[in-house]
Amino acid sequence: MSADGIVLTIAALPWLIAGGSVALALVGVTYGLRERQRRKGRPLLDRSPVRPVSPAEVDPVFTPGPLGYSRETEAVLIGDTGATATTSDTEAWLLSVMAKRARRIFEFGTCTGRTTYLLARNAPAAAEVVTITLSPETIEQYQPDGDDPESARWAAIATRESAASRFFYEGTDVAAKITQILGDSKNFDETPFAGSCDLVFIDGSHAYSYVKNDTAKAFRMVRRGGAVVWHDFSPACAGVWRYLNELGRTVPLMHVRGTRLVVTKR
Repeated sequence: MSADGIVLTIAALPWLIAGGSVALALVGVTYGLRERQRRKGRPLLDRSPVRPVSPAEVDPVFTPGPLGYSRETEAVLIGDTGATATTSDTEAWLLSVMAKRARRIFEFGTCTGRTTYLLARNAPAAAEVVTITLSPETIEQYQPDGDDPESARWAAIATRESAASRFFYEGTDVAAKITQILGDSKNFDETPFAGSCDLVFIDGSHAYSYVKNDTAKAFRMVRRGGAVVWHDFSPACAGVWRYLNELGRTVPLMHVRGTRLVVTKR
């Protein structure tokens, strides 16, 4: 059991027992365990099934040598501005290196198109990058989670992050490699992409039902030997956090240390 789940319980026990109320002490224990469950988004006493790993465990190309990472991990990057809706420099670098050997890449959640550009910029010359996002014209297609208390919050975030009238990659020399789809991922038909993607990046709406929807479609799209990568694996993004902890009980998932990325190889 992690310390954060029982801090309240431990602090309360001396006072409760001193007051002669074992029943109240048990109430305190129960509350502490339930609070841990709420925060962690997984069962009371088990460890997270999402295994923390080094980049080298995701792909041997990230194995450092005596002088550090090899030149095989060289990539073109655009610095992170610190905005919450984008990949960090480390995350963008990891994705960019993974893109270097990908012939077809699919991205759920274009936002500004910065990561889209980096995927296309670092992918082989003949590679294709397909990305889907809502737009101001299609935002009404968004389907809120009816039973999620944070549904309104994620709907507002989806609206804000779908406001771009143009994307970062437009007018660049890699724009021809990118196919932009405007619409809701729950309505998206992944059939034409079945078993053809080397890399699928999931960074769309973080509402639980969208993470589940995008993951199911990604698993049908990714080819054997390819990878699916999720962004924002963090308790702050409860839908991503809860769904991936559930999925990790049946699918081997790896959380790259120092990032919010989770990866699985098919």
